[in-house]
Amino acid sequence: MIKTAILVALALLTGTAAMSAETQNSFKIADGQFLLNGKPFTFRSGEMHPSRIPYQYWRQRIQMAKACGLNSLGVYIMWNMHEPEKGKFSFSGQNDIAKFCKIAQEEGLYVILRPGPYVCAEWDFGGFPYWLLTEPGMTIRANNKPFLDRVGIYFKQLAKQLLPHEIQNGGNILMTQVENEYGSYGNDHEYMANVKKTLENAGFAGPFFTCDGGSLFERGTIPGVLAGANGSAGDDLFAVSNKHFGGGPYIVPEAYPGWLDHWGEAHSKVSTESVVRDLNWYLSHNVSFNFY
Repeated sequence: MIKTAILVALALLTGTAAMSAETQNSFKIADGQFLLNGKPFTFRSGEMHPSRIPYQYWRQRIQMAKACGLNSLGVYIMWNMHEPEKGKFSFSGQNDIAKFCKIAQEEGLYVILRPGPYVCAEWDFGGFPYWLLTEPGMTIRANNKPFLDRVGIYFKQLAKQLLPHEIQNGGNILMTQVENEYGSYGNDHEYMANVKKTLENAGFAGPFFTCDGGSLFERGTIPGVLAGANGSAGDDLFAVSNKHFGGGPYIVPEAYPGWLDHWGEAHSKVSTESVVRDLNWYLSHNVSFNFY
């Protein structure tokens, strides 16, 4: 009897240890939620672009984000900063994105990686390097071999810097975005699938997601890939998301506490009341968000 009890106890302990090892350093989408190391997780994120901040101030800005109550950062990677001339890559100093991720991890924040290749970001040419326009037969943001070949070369260089910082390797990068608001630009699902494939071929593990305005999901989403709804809040977010990735989790990759200005127009303002209302709704409905 005692021997049996001991064997059962050992079996339970062994099973617990195996389960713990399986969930350690893991991030998954399962049962309608994000699971970080096997436990439910919700992003409370803010957008931060290493290219826009003098690298000497990265840690200070990251600490400020954490002080706001955030647990993650949305990070665009600007291709033209890292390959300013064809085949000449830069990942040091201002361009040391691996160091940025490392500092974020040291400060206790996770990273939502947004590598494009197109990022928009109110950045020149959406982050594309100028020399793409000089390449024979090149069509950007299209299922075009010269373009996808250059994207593949770029992603492989990014991977050398960032794969060690993915969650399964002990890092803090949890999720990777495919393209960026493509539904506002085109309707080529084969292109989107090939961008995802190019990320995978470079070694990025995912999970992957897309981001678009909810009304543009038909154009910019990928079957079986989590669809993020930019600028959404309320029951409409659930309705549009469920059409493309039913049952959750739900994420707003760009929630807008501010908005861009257009030349010659009045300064754009977003009311405090609307920001507080949406934030309260996200928090009370277990919706992940990234303030842009």
